[in-house]
Amino acid sequence: MRLRPAPSTLARTTVLASAVALTACAGQAVGAPAPDNSALSATPFALDATGAPSGAKFDSGMQGFSVESADFAHGYLTKDLLAERLKTLGPHGVLRLGGYSMDLVWPAFGAAADAPAPAQAIGGTVDQTDLDSLKHLLDSTGWKVTLGVPLKSLIDPAKLKNPAKDPAPQVTMDQVVGEVKAAHATLGDDLLSVEVGNEYDNVTTLTPAEMWSTVKHYQAEIDAALPHAHLKMTGPSANTALTNSVIDGFADAALNDGPDAPRRTLAEMASHLYAGSHCGTSTATMAQLVSPDTYLKARTKLQGIKAVGARLHHTVPMTLNESNSTSCSGQPGVSDAYGSSLWALDHLLETAQNDVSRLLFHTNTAAICGDFKPRDSADYPISYRYCGAFCAADQTQLDAHQLSASPLYYGLWTFRQLPKGHFVDLGLPDDALGNLRAYGIEDEHGKLHVVLINVQDPAATDATDDTVSMKLPRGMHTARATTLVSSAPGGLSSLDAGAITLGGAKMTPAGTADLTPQSTPVQVGPGTSTITVALGSAQIISISR
Repeated sequence: MRLRPAPSTLARTTVLASAVALTACAGQAVGAPAPDNSALSATPFALDATGAPSGAKFDSGMQGFSVESADFAHGYLTKDLLAERLKTLGPHGVLRLGGYSMDLVWPAFGAAADAPAPAQAIGGTVDQTDLDSLKHLLDSTGWKVTLGVPLKSLIDPAKLKNPAKDPAPQVTMDQVVGEVKAAHATLGDDLLSVEVGNEYDNVTTLTPAEMWSTVKHYQAEIDAALPHAHLKMTGPSANTALTNSVIDGFADAALNDGPDAPRRTLAEMASHLYAGSHCGTSTATMAQLVSPDTYLKARTKLQGIKAVGARLHHTVPMTLNESNSTSCSGQPGVSDAYGSSLWALDHLLETAQNDVSRLLFHTNTAAICGDFKPRDSADYPISYRYCGAFCAADQTQLDAHQLSASPLYYGLWTFRQLPKGHFVDLGLPDDALGNLRAYGIEDEHGKLHVVLINVQDPAATDATDDTVSMKLPRGMHTARATTLVSSAPGGLSSLDAGAITLGGAKMTPAGTADLTPQSTPVQVGPGTSTITVALGSAQIISISR
């Protein structure tokens, strides 16, 4: 049975007596008075956590990062710079080396090992020293990688949509195979797959069937050089369109080669998804980022991806190997604001609930906060991204490997606190999405973990706390809550990442937490509990017998 929020009249007249208030500091614009929400009581919601776990599995290790090939080529994927930041998010993440600069780097391998990079290689040069540094990083963290290789220079030039835009250096298949051979020799099993090109449907006129043939050609060349490695490919890395026509067509072409063809060739079938855009004249707002419309569009996209996976009989993992709040380097004031931490937590959970196996957030790896380079700059591929997970306050801190966590990182860190398990449907209706997001996970020991996110902006005058009355499985009697919240003025648009805490803990510039996130007791009655989720905050409530 789906339980709906109580009528608005009740919302303004009733305060449930058993509520446990975990209140965030109401935010406002700097120098402006705080909005007066005193006349508004909490909005009540009723959820039911007594249902059986669904078939959707949950694993917080599904998260990771997509980083530009240019970051890799410039030597930024090092143990000193990134190890602590990755380990804080867990021992089993994935780094995807690719992005737009995949076609702008020069692989110094094969016959080109000693050749100078051409002028078009504005993304830099990848050589053995980069692979050696990456090996040290992976050994230190337990993470693995997918390696992106160029596409544009290896296909018929007539198939390029705009050859004059960022012309690619003329990389050969010999260089591609040489890089993969070196990567496999250096990284071993930590090399998960080889990705062919980035958003081919944006930069070429290849059909999905032609792209499938191209991916097979790359695999055949790699297999000939590494016959015993059995490396598989990542594709098609389709663009951010809300439809799934590209991966549908790609799946059709793969299945036309036989039911086992996708499994033999693909380690994963990858798509991209951004909540909004900052490309060209497009702009995004915080209200749009946390809106029900954005959530529902993402759900439609994710369900379509899930359906393609079912057509492949679940033999190939479906992934989002590039995602974030806003494409084209992020939207200032949105992607780097506090609300993106709540959105990131919600996006991860929504993606996992729809059986997508992995979600990688596109980020910079070494940049000074706000040091954004124009598109025609040679440093553009490695410049600051507003949607990045961390950045340095200045050059001195960057040189000292001191990177401050962004709001995005706090969302990922919160997600990491959840254990493996299966989703439990809580019965939250779609018409509640403007106030609340709710997810239930039953872990392997029968403990229930509920994530409640109040997406309302504390800076809004009509926003309210969410009071959630939750029906619990029999025998549940103890609960504790860990809260993600910001104490800064400005509400969801606050740019002060230093004011964000998870269970009272903060991330240090060294990439570690200053303390272990703390939880507080939550009152549990016979078969029920009521939790108040403050404006612009999220809670993980862990409930046990």
